[in-house]
Amino acid sequence: MFCLKQGHNLFLDDKYELIVSKRYSVSVFAAENLLGTTAVVYVLTEPLEVRQMQALAQEERAPATCFLQLNDNNSINVRFFNTSHEILLCGHGLLACARVLTDYGFHSMTIKTVSDKVQVEVQSDSSVWVKFSELVAEPDLAPDWIATCLSVPPADVSRAGPSNGYWVMEWPADFDLSSLVINSDVLKSSTQRALIATQKSNRNKLDYCFRYFAPQHGVTEDKATGSANRVLTSYWSKKLGKPEVNALQLSPGGAFLKGRFEHGAVWISGNVFIDG
Repeated sequence: MFCLKQGHNLFLDDKYELIVSKRYSVSVFAAENLLGTTAVVYVLTEPLEVRQMQALAQEERAPATCFLQLNDNNSINVRFFNTSHEILLCGHGLLACARVLTDYGFHSMTIKTVSDKVQVEVQSDSSVWVKFSELVAEPDLAPDWIATCLSVPPADVSRAGPSNGYWVMEWPADFDLSSLVINSDVLKSSTQRALIATQKSNRNKLDYCFRYFAPQHGVTEDKATGSANRVLTSYWSKKLGKPEVNALQLSPGGAFLKGRFEHGAVWISGNVFIDG
């Protein structure tokens, strides 16, 4: 067995002699009157086993616990976990890791995740941009389960990515999206896709709003979701004819996210600060 001691040193059983070199708590997507979300980043000297990373994530109870490994050849690997699952690609976790890496002299880098290699650029201590390939939202018919899952049906329905990707559902701009009620049990039993609920924003300096639901993956409603903004950046950039877009995530604490769509690539960003 292993446990997390005060001071955040990780001690393993006799089979291992690994100590985590450092632990960071990072605030992501916060802004004035918006709480954003947090990520815990562990910098490792050696890989941990999946069961060990999952146990630490359960201990941390953060929206994302990230395990960052710097290799001798300057390559960078990261894996992400919430309290119940490994997350294949975590947008706010990537931003948190990129900010941590500036403490190690990195400013432009490629990070290898379980699912992809991601390019990162750090413009300042608080401004970090992560580059993704575009994940196109394709128009689709509304699935039958919408009637029992959503309190108000959407105006448009699209899907993005594979069968465990995303539903993108759009409501009119005058609808109160924060009032939308989701039946998590129906969503969980009906599809492996997460649900992104979105609408054009009528608010000053904001282009769109959204909410994110993924009970199939241990997230009833997420606080702030960079991976969802990857999908929405190209979706709304094309609709609005704007290469750069700003978004408000209407989670209980709120979050501010930025996006840029250029040359078939999506960049996401937001405020990133190391808390401790």
